[in-house]
Amino acid sequence: MKGKLWAIAAVLGGVLPFASSAHADIPNTKLSWVQPQAASLRVTLSSKFTETGERILNVDLVSEGQVLERFQAVSGKPRKQAFRVGSESKAGSREPLPQGLYAIGQVDRGTGLPFAMGKTFIPVTPQFSTSRSGIGIHRDADRMISGGSGTIGCLGLLNQTEIETLADFVSSHNVKTLIVDYGLK
Repeated sequence: MKGKLWAIAAVLGGVLPFASSAHADIPNTKLSWVQPQAASLRVTLSSKFTETGERILNVDLVSEGQVLERFQAVSGKPRKQAFRVGSESKAGSREPLPQGLYAIGQVDRGTGLPFAMGKTFIPVTPQFSTSRSGIGIHRDADRMISGGSGTIGCLGLLNQTEIETLADFVSSHNVKTLIVDYGLK
């Protein structure tokens, strides 16, 4: 356990972030105690679904423990909405982003991204054991194509304006931590 705590501390800038009463609204799960000292992104389940069957996820932009803005996103394909912890999530499953801590990479606004990803991609690296790779945050641009909704495991925001706002937040606040907390134990 001690090794895992130090690995998490490294992701969060060297600080072991223990829960405080300021975050009483966060469910008591394996990840609810993670309280980064700096800005972060937090993903949780909503009670809503898209018209094609994907579970809508809340994506919170958090700074100093306060949610500054909330966006909606999807992850995985409509008939593959099994939410799992990282070790149970398999490559090629087309399921949602697994629950866990991720390190956020540099925002890519380059040309040449696949149409399904839109114009902006933010890579994320799992900080846990999983066979999943190539994961990131982008627009769910497939939604504009008949039968093309959802992602193959990335976090897909529902419109270009929101992914650009999120990318600007990641860059301007030097965000390095994504916390995906579905409330799984």
